[in-house]
Amino acid sequence: MPVSENREGEASGGLRIYVVTWNMNGKIPERNLANLVDDESARRKHDLYVIGLQEAPSFYVESFFLEILGESYCLVASSVMSSLQLFVFARTALLSFLTDPRSDRVSVGGFGGVIGRQKGAVAVSLRYRQLRFLFLSCHLAPHEGNVEARNAQFARITQSVFARPNTANGCSCLHTATAGSDLVILMGDLNYRVVGHKTSVGILIKNNLEKLLWPRDQLSREVARGNIFNGFVEGPLTFRPTYKYDVGTDNYDTSSKERVPSWTDRILFKVRHKSWLSVAVQDYDSINSLKSSDHRPVKALLRVNTNL
Repeated sequence: MPVSENREGEASGGLRIYVVTWNMNGKIPERNLANLVDDESARRKHDLYVIGLQEAPSFYVESFFLEILGESYCLVASSVMSSLQLFVFARTALLSFLTDPRSDRVSVGGFGGVIGRQKGAVAVSLRYRQLRFLFLSCHLAPHEGNVEARNAQFARITQSVFARPNTANGCSCLHTATAGSDLVILMGDLNYRVVGHKTSVGILIKNNLEKLLWPRDQLSREVARGNIFNGFVEGPLTFRPTYKYDVGTDNYDTSSKERVPSWTDRILFKVRHKSWLSVAVQDYDSINSLKSSDHRPVKALLRVNTNL
């Protein structure tokens, strides 16, 4: 049942934000790309679409998504840095409530010298009524042993994104974007891994016992230790690890590298003032119909309510 609207077109049941992140592995799927933005019946319910892509092919996909979403949606902001791409689409009926769109990008370098696999973040900031939203799509350093590198990269990103020189003393105003935003939505290939042996991890997944892997998830461990993502919240990991698949199949990595299946692809959010803004996770899942990459896309449906 579609969300009702008032006379001005604003959703009365809260703002519904559909977020999706996907490491495309540099490939354009031959079919089913429309599945990235959900089916038609659900599409009519979403107010904002936030699409974060990593290792995206060297073409702009905004025209494709506009065609899929239809004329009732438009692109309100985007940020692109090589293979990192971020797009924010909104229902046209809500445009009067969305103002001051800004974009920024932060590079933390490539990894292994591969320019097409840029590491860093692309960001979009905009106002919804009196609230400031920040959307951040990241691609952090790979490999199990690089936990501290990932933590450091994310810290650098949050210190740098939208930072501007202070006209009074010439110093950078750090943390203004993340600390100054009422809602931060973080997505991307964050590359935190599951610690363990591929065979034992695979057995648990095969028997639908993924929850036994949660304590081995590096991101969850780092959050519990207070090392990173302070204040961020994530929905439950009820879906299977999204990396690494043999392309075109449902099989986890059978190459000589034997990557341990991991939840590298995540969506988190942070609310600044919970007394006047709340976020409910209505869906958090992977999209298994898209198999052109060694990653599965991850989607989240967030309902944002405000007392303002």
